[in-house]
Amino acid sequence: MENQELLKVWLRDATIEDIPQIANLMSHLGYPTPVEEMEVKMLQILAHPDYRTILAIYQNEVVGFSGLMRGFSFERSGKYVRIISFVVKKEIRKMGVGKLLIEASEKWAIEQNADNVVISSGNRAERLDAHAFYQKVGYEIKSTGFFKSMLYIS
Repeated sequence: MENQELLKVWLRDATIEDIPQIANLMSHLGYPTPVEEMEVKMLQILAHPDYRTILAIYQNEVVGFSGLMRGFSFERSGKYVRIISFVVKKEIRKMGVGKLLIEASEKWAIEQNADNVVISSGNRAERLDAHAFYQKVGYEIKSTGFFKSMLYIS
């Protein structure tokens, strides 16, 4: 894809009809997700006013998305927006789509009167390029996250 073609990328909010393409993109993020499972998740997300999913569309295909959540901080005053999921299709990375999605995410944060934008990203080796991208667009590494599955605890 040439940079001129990139001008044809447009952004819009996700809808129910986009679920199969969002599920497909989850594998580019490293989380293969069956469409049925993605449907359950997205129906909850789309119905919740504190969540937003911004899609990048190129030639009628969803080629990236930013999954956002707004909340209140315990450690700081004010609100924040967290980018929970962020992915661009592997074949078109480094073409400016990610930057467009970050800018749209930050615009939404400003509209929500958020004081900060936080990005969640795994510490897996395949995420190192994403971490470099986040730093390139102005984000700094500030914390380490921890995870514990509660599925098998009774």
